[in-house]
Formats: sequence, structure tokens, C-alpha cells
Amino acid sequence: MKKFLSLTILVAWIVGFAIGFNKAYSKTDDQSLANSVVWEVTGPDLEKPSYLVGTMHIMCEKDFVISPKIHQVLENSQQLYLELDFDDPVVKNEMMSAMVAKKSLKERFSKEQYDQFAGFLSEHSQYKIEMFDQLEYIAIVAALTVEALSCRNIKGLDEELANLAQQLSIPVYGLETVAEQMTAIAIMDPEKGQLMTEEEISMFIDMKKYLTEMDNLYLQEDIVGLLEFMANYPGAAKSWDKVERVLLHDRNKNWVAKIPGIAQQKPTVFAFGAGHLAGENGVIQLLRDAGLTVKPIMQ
Repeated sequence: MKKFLSLTILVAWIVGFAIGFNKAYSKTDDQSLANSVVWEVTGPDLEKPSYLVGTMHIMCEKDFVISPKIHQVLENSQQLYLELDFDDPVVKNEMMSAMVAKKSLKERFSKEQYDQFAGFLSEHSQYKIEMFDQLEYIAIVAALTVEALSCRNIKGLDEELANLAQQLSIPVYGLETVAEQMTAIAIMDPEKGQLMTEEEISMFIDMKKYLTEMDNLYLQEDIVGLLEFMANYPGAAKSWDKVERVLLHDRNKNWVAKIPGIAQQKPTVFAFGAGHLAGENGVIQLLRDAGLTVKPIMQ
């Protein structure tokens, strides 16, 4: 179940962009952003710089690396803020509990929906639908994502940063609570009776290919290309604008409302999914709109 802990955040990040965002973003909107997942934040009310670090929530261990500049900004800071505080056992327990559904899958799905999903799992995965009866939909997608990675060991930068912070005696906090994150993620739950489209089925079948491409873009630190890729990811949603607002824009705005005040107190690393950095409603632009200077750290 530890995999589900990090994958809840991962799937929110991947699928949140994947569902119908094809008109939400164009690469030409943000040509000024350099290829970097580490950004320095300064301003008139900040005595010392703070930093934004874009993360990849999970990767195969063979592809995983923490760049020297990420090590450096963490050593230059006095606290770490992640999307959630992975250092807190209470948060971990809350996340585990949040994965357990209050109703069985048969109650949440129509018969046609249940049969379609059961058939898909039987044909394209190692899982039987009965294994997922008491899991939230996001946990089910997380399990399919792990399977698609096809690697024995996985790592996530968020949890590794929490481990590094512990070694440096740097406290770890969360930008949002488990309840807030799960409320946002719930926007992805299918409605009862809503069958998977051909595009969504294709998305699950080809998940490894898309994850590999995302990994490559992340390793190149191409945050604009990464957001563009996610904006054109296969999938569909009847209310893409609501999904975009809840999973991306609202969360970014909530974080940016907190970041300046936190940075005034102590130099801080703010680490979250790299997909939140770019775009007109990305964290970088929102902080600039708030009067802060945000510059890329290239090496």
C-alpha cells in the first residue's frame, strides 16, 4: 500500500491534465520560461531567497536522479513544503484511510460500467476487479499506473526530498491537507453509468509510453513542453473546464496565497509536481503577478 501513498498524488497530476485539457494551453503562451525545474523566489519582503522545485512524483529507480542544484537549494533553506507532509505519520495514515471507499465498486458503478471495467482489467492487466471493490477510483488508477511502469523499484522525488530534509534536520510541512487533496482528486471520479471512452481505454493501455515521454521531458527540465504534452494527453471529459479549475488553477492559487508569507519567515523550498510551474495560471506566473521575482536556476 505504500505505492498508493505517492501514486494518489501522481495520478491527480497525470490524469488531471490528461482529461480534456487540449484547449487549455499552448506552448507559445510561455516561451519566456527556461528549461529548469528549480526557480529562485525573491522580493522586497524576503530577507533571503526561497525556491520552487518541480517534482516527478514517481519514476523507475533506474531513471531517478536528484540534481546537485536541488541538493543545494535544500541545503540553503530552513524548511521544506511539499504538497503533503510525507514526514508526518498522521498524514500517511490519513492518506491510507482516504484510499478506502465507503461504498463497494458495484454500488458506485452501474452494471454496464462494472462489466466494462472488469473486462478491461481481465484483458489488459494482471488484476481482477474484485481486488478493487473497496478502493477509491484514484487508488485503482494508481495500481494500473504502477503496473504500466513495468519496473521492480519506483522512487518519487517528493518522498526523497522529505528523507533528505530529515537528514539535514530541516522540518517538513504540507501546502494542503489530505482532505483538501482528496476533494480535488474526486473531480476525476466517473459518474455512475459513465462508460470509458475509446480514448480513455487507449490511455490506460498505452500508459507506459506516455509516462516514458513525461519522464524524458522532466529529465530535460522542459516544464513548458511537459505542460503542453499533458494538455494534449489522450482522454476526454464532459466538463474539462471544471477539472482544470479544481485540480490545477484553484490549487495553484491556494498555494500562492500561502507561499509569500511562509517565505518571509524562513528561506523555504516549495516542492510540488512540475506540471504546476508553467502556464498563465502556473505558480511561477502567479507569484510574479503577486510582485515577487522568480528566476530559473540553471546549474
